[in-house]
Amino acid sequence: MNTVASLSRYIKEQLSETVESEELQQFVLLIFDHLRGYNRVDLMMKGKEILSEDEVYIINEAVARLLKHEPLQYVLGQTEFMGSNIMVNGKVLIPRPETEELVSWILDEHLNDNISVLDIGTGSGCIPIAIKQRRPRALVEAWDISGEALEVAIGNAELNGVEVDFHHRDVLNFRKYELATKDIVVSNPPYVTAKEKKVMKANVLDFEPHQALFVEDDEPLVFYKAIAELAMVVLRPGGYLYFEINEAYGDELHAMLEGFGFKSVVRRKDLSGRWRMVRAIRPVHP
Repeated sequence: MNTVASLSRYIKEQLSETVESEELQQFVLLIFDHLRGYNRVDLMMKGKEILSEDEVYIINEAVARLLKHEPLQYVLGQTEFMGSNIMVNGKVLIPRPETEELVSWILDEHLNDNISVLDIGTGSGCIPIAIKQRRPRALVEAWDISGEALEVAIGNAELNGVEVDFHHRDVLNFRKYELATKDIVVSNPPYVTAKEKKVMKANVLDFEPHQALFVEDDEPLVFYKAIAELAMVVLRPGGYLYFEINEAYGDELHAMLEGFGFKSVVRRKDLSGRWRMVRAIRPVHP
């Protein structure tokens, strides 16, 4: 019988050698939440309910993809970011908890709704969407070099009922665009060096978009440099620049930002104790 309980066991058995044991139950819960909207209590109370043939097929397909180390978020086509449903596929990075921490830092320092924000390399659109949801009167703009990523981001903004001004743009050539003054520039740009690939998990290396992940070993800060240059042009005096960073290059980035003339350059640890965020302020006076 294809019951909720029997399929739950099947998922665990099939994935036992692929997924960490402490994550198995969470995988089961997320699959059934996606399939039927079940929570943890439902899984326990509704174990005898029969699944349809279509539901069994979906579970089998999900298990087959997970056995190839494809991330669960891509298999389900969605993830959660700061309480919102965000659609994801292989054209965008899967939003991470540390990016939620970056957004929280921005929100903590900017309580006023009347702000203008530019997100560079928006991917799924999770950063501008989260800001717009919590600062409804903010003017929020987002760029990405990938048209396919922008399609996902636009869909996510519509899904979450917010208005974000998306643009297909390359920050490395920002000077050719018409630019408006901003209060905040934020970015989680590519920062993983090619030499770091060897320590990355297969589910990241084989499935997430390399264009959004990697930089050359000899230019680890290439995007940070371009975005800092852009920020010095578009930020109002006293405006804020926020980055998610590769902690291995934190000192170098800190020095670079001060070299550009930014003030109050501050790094912050994520919940894992790693230096993963930085904030800098454009000076009021040159």
